[in-house]
Amino acid sequence: MTRILLIAQETGGVGKSTLARGIAEAIPDAPVIEIESTQRILEYDHGKAEGHKRVAHFPVRADRASIDRTGGQAARAEFDAVINAMVGVIMPSIIDIGANTAGSLLGSFDDELIAGLAEASIEIGLLVVVTSDASALTDGAKLLALSKRWTNARFVVENKLRGDVDPAMLKKVAGDAEITALAKWEFEPRTVGFLQATGLYAIPGLKTSDFQKECGFSEARRMVSDLKGFRLAVMEAVRPAAVWLAS
Repeated sequence: MTRILLIAQETGGVGKSTLARGIAEAIPDAPVIEIESTQRILEYDHGKAEGHKRVAHFPVRADRASIDRTGGQAARAEFDAVINAMVGVIMPSIIDIGANTAGSLLGSFDDELIAGLAEASIEIGLLVVVTSDASALTDGAKLLALSKRWTNARFVVENKLRGDVDPAMLKKVAGDAEITALAKWEFEPRTVGFLQATGLYAIPGLKTSDFQKECGFSEARRMVSDLKGFRLAVMEAVRPAAVWLAS
């Protein structure tokens, strides 16, 4: 049995790709499929030849207006390559679904596709990221409901970057999904810039001396401490999903 973990949220800016990176850090051999207009997860394949890359990028070109106007026809053609890749996985895989794309992709999971995945001995898990924004909560609830009949495991990560979600509301949205949380982190501008440029991949090897010349010993020490703490917090937030994917 091979497992695939979908990481989804229609609302942008909720930290979805950060959590996808956390799972990639937790399971270093897991291939990553990124469904996004432009590739963002670049750090794992720096300097690697085409046939040895860990991240497969599938660009999404169908815009929301086109999808709505055609009743999903634009989306069906758009996701052919992604679905073919899913059916063909041979090891635990991570799928990072870009904003405004998850609903269309998950909506294309018809009985035939679900049967095809089962025939290929592939189990599907879903991790949905939510924040205190009403749109993220609403979209998260829709994605969880949409996937309920064909997912083997479901997880919700509450990213507290915009404050806490009301516990009763969070439970209502998550239903029977396992809930974890990622606390809000306050970073200095240079730390934010480093995270945006490199993701989580380079953090374990960082030393204070890497930043000391540019910003002084004290700030450099803070940066390294914050970055390492944040990486561990992300990995802890995704731990149940990563354990399921790797088992």
